[in-house]
Amino acid sequence: MIFTIDNDSCTLCGLCSADCPQQVINIDRESGAADINNTLCMQCSHCGTICPVGAVKVDGEPFEAYAESRITDDELISAAENLILGKRSIRSYRQEKLLPEDLQAVIKAGYMSPTASNTCQVSALVLSGAYLAAVQKAMIDLMYRVVKTANNPAGRLILKLIGLKRYAVKSKLNSYYSRLSSAVKGESDPLFFSAPCAVILTFPKGSERFGRTDCALAGQNMMLTAQARGIGSCMIGFAEVVLKNKKIRRLTGIPDDRSVGLVFTLGYTDRKYHRYPKREKWNL
Repeated sequence: MIFTIDNDSCTLCGLCSADCPQQVINIDRESGAADINNTLCMQCSHCGTICPVGAVKVDGEPFEAYAESRITDDELISAAENLILGKRSIRSYRQEKLLPEDLQAVIKAGYMSPTASNTCQVSALVLSGAYLAAVQKAMIDLMYRVVKTANNPAGRLILKLIGLKRYAVKSKLNSYYSRLSSAVKGESDPLFFSAPCAVILTFPKGSERFGRTDCALAGQNMMLTAQARGIGSCMIGFAEVVLKNKKIRRLTGIPDDRSVGLVFTLGYTDRKYHRYPKREKWNL
C-alpha cells in the first residue's frame, strides 16, 4: 500500500506527524506541503484515521469515516461491557448457513485487528458444509485412536511424561473414549458441536513470538463481532492440537509454512443467557 497526503486539502495541522509511530511524515510549513516516506512506513494507518479532513489516502483512495453513532456514550459503554462480559462459549447451534453479510463482518473484524508491528501476518481459513464435515470426521477418528491407545496404564504414563498430566486421569479418558465412540458412529460431535462453520487462524512459522498473540487478538474481535450479530462461537483447543497431524493439515489446506494459532466455531444458536459468569477476581 502507498500512503500519500493530498496537499490541496491538508491543513498542516500536524496531527498525523505527531501520531506516527515511525516518525516518517514530513510537514514543511514554508512550502505548505506534507509527505510520507513510504520506504519506512509501517502502514499502521494512524495518519489516515486521525486526519480530521481526510487528506491522507492509500493507493489514491480515502479512508472510510466512522459510522455515525445513534447512541449516547453511556449507552455505548454499557453495550460494549455487556458484549464482553456476557460472551459465552456456545456448544449448541442451529443448522443454517451464516448470512454472507454476517460472515464478511466477522472476517473483517479479524483482518482489521491490531498486530505486533502491524505485520498483518494472520490468515483465516473458513470451513463449512461438506468440507467441514470431512475435516471433523478425520479429526474425530484420529482422536478416537489416540484416546483408545492411551486408555491403559502405559498410555497414561506416556501422557504424563509428555506434559499432558491433566488428561492422564482414568475417569477423564473413559469419558473421552465414550464420547468419541459415539462420535465415530456419527451420533454426536464433541469437537465442533455440529456448528455450521469453523474458522482456523494461522501465522507464519518462525513468528511464534507474536504470531499466536496476533491470532488471539483477531479471534477475540471476530467472536465478539459474531456475538453482536447473534452468532455464537466457541474456541476449540482440541482441534488446534489435532492440527499438528500432517495428514489433517493437508486435508484442511493449511500451507506447510504456517502454524495454527486459534480455532473456533461459528453459528446461530437458540441459547439465551441471563446472568454474567463467576470468575476469580484479580488481586491488584
